Amino acid sequence: MMKKLLSFFLIASTGSVFAQICTPNISCIPAGTNYGICPDSATGLAPGVVGVAYNQVLSMKVPANGADFGYPTAMITSIDITSVDSLAPGLSYACAPTGCSFPGNSNGCIVVSGTPTMVWNHQIIVNAMAHATIFGVPVSLPQTNEQYRSIVTGPTGIESLDLTKFDVSQNLPNPFTGKTTINFSSVAPADVDFKVYNMVGAVVFKNTFKAEKGANTITIDANSFAPGVYMYSVKNGDKTITKRMIVSK
Repeated sequence: MMKKLLSFFLIASTGSVFAQICTPNISCIPAGTNYGICPDSATGLAPGVVGVAYNQVLSMKVPANGADFGYPTAMITSIDITSVDSLAPGLSYACAPTGCSFPGNSNGCIVVSGTPTMVWNHQIIVNAMAHATIFGVPVSLPQTNEQYRSIVTGPTGIESLDLTKFDVSQNLPNPFTGKTTINFSSVAPADVDFKVYNMVGAVVFKNTFKAEKGANTITIDANSFAPGVYMYSVKNGDKTITKRMIVSK
């Protein structure tokens, strides 16, 4: 019964001590919507870097009942996070309210913080218990959710490149609001074509870089693009690698 409901809340739990109390910010949820989470699963959690302090706030809006899911008589008591698996080593989480029990008809937040200790890229598995009453009868239902990933790269992102061939890293940070970097490797000095496409395939940015043998870096400024999802490609000779990036403002 609560499966769809939980999909909006379970993705929020990603880590169990936080340095400061968080304040819910649900501005990304459209007006008139009774539930949601910021950032959503499409945006995802910001990636971390080994040895660099990390802090990610997730805010959620919990509805009062299950009307939006076809169960108007189900009055939500709380959504309780019970455990989280596969968060990157060095990261932990804590909630406001404390105890990670989010009452129905309330806003809450989770802080994921710490300093990652190793390169990591794993699906986060969140376990929770939904509590509700139906015609006054208490009902509890355990659930799991796997919609976020915990991603940590090396100190510069270069460690993940295969320097024996042409290779391109995911831009970091992603999503980004200021600047982001893309690392790529080349087996020899070469002219490399870089292009950014919008989601209808139109080229919105292009440039040619003089690549050196080994690791190279491209820096992109978010001010050059409207907020949204883009594809970027790096072409070295007859080989092209394409990845996705998100500009968030």
